[in-house]
Amino acid sequence: MEMMYQAQLNLGDAESPVPMIRTKETLDLLSANDVLKVTVERESAVQNIKTLVSNNPFELMSLSKEDNQFIIMIKNFSVLNDVWHIHLCHIEP
Repeated sequence: MEMMYQAQLNLGDAESPVPMIRTKETLDLLSANDVLKVTVERESAVQNIKTLVSNNPFELMSLSKEDNQFIIMIKNFSVLNDVWHIHLCHIEP
């Protein structure tokens, strides 16, 4: 059974630090508890993304390899994005 996710990022053979930067940018746009599916081909990108996850309010849900591509599932635990959305939606009369 495939894990549910709210966003997907296919970075293919992109060289570092592009996969880590794009992953962080995308996670910063997601709400708390949203899951991002990242696909990369380079093992160095996997290691950089794992470091990103360990240093931020994210959780590595799963890591697998299929057809020469790594599939990384990351959950966002940051509530800052939700607070930001609330501030954007709250308008005083």
